[in-house]
Amino acid sequence: MSLKPVSRVTLGEQVASQLADQIAEGRWRVGEKLPTESELCATLGIGRSTLREALKSLAFVGMIRMKPGEGTYVAGNSLYLAERVLARGAQVTEKQIEDVGEARLVIETEMAALAAERAEPADLDRLESLLAEMGRCLEIGDGVGYTNLDVEFHLTIARCSKNLVLEDVLGRIRGALQDWIAKSQELPGVKENAQGQHAKIMQALRQRNPERARRAMRNHLETTEKAFTLLDKISKTAVPAS
Repeated sequence: MSLKPVSRVTLGEQVASQLADQIAEGRWRVGEKLPTESELCATLGIGRSTLREALKSLAFVGMIRMKPGEGTYVAGNSLYLAERVLARGAQVTEKQIEDVGEARLVIETEMAALAAERAEPADLDRLESLLAEMGRCLEIGDGVGYTNLDVEFHLTIARCSKNLVLEDVLGRIRGALQDWIAKSQELPGVKENAQGQHAKIMQALRQRNPERARRAMRNHLETTEKAFTLLDKISKTAVPAS
């Protein structure tokens, strides 16, 4: 049996998964109000910011409804986010998406290291320009534009590696790569978090630090994978409409 890297799970993800499991098991039924934030925080031993992060994710995938001034309720809509996301564009299986994520970890971490050593000044300027455009998309709420630029950012790093074989490999899975990124960015805050991680990758490239670039890219890709895993987890534990 081969060993696999153990990914860290954030506290917010743990809370979201716990609450999703409890709803799926019938602890709170469709239309029923969840305990107050104070009660949930006390029971789970967490702070309000962590709880709100978890609730926001559950609300975004359609599992709960948050009514300002009233409370949080279990939603009865069976059309959950994962179903809507998987219905877009090219139809791919979960296994194919997982394979793309694994391939990205293997290929792109080393590409980033090579790019730190080989990128020309014009290449780095192009990456900076893309990063700035992505920031503008975040400001105006252009999610589709952000995703397209995100893909281009990663493909540009591939070109910066000056390895035509690796660049060709990543280019061939561009469609699946874009699908992967789009899905992972459906959860709240993921694009904003990705932007910060892209900035760290950019900084490592500017510093010509291969090891730092490798670590920054790995951290970014693992975070992306965890976002999709959480989306999939919540979808599978969602309660169907009664």
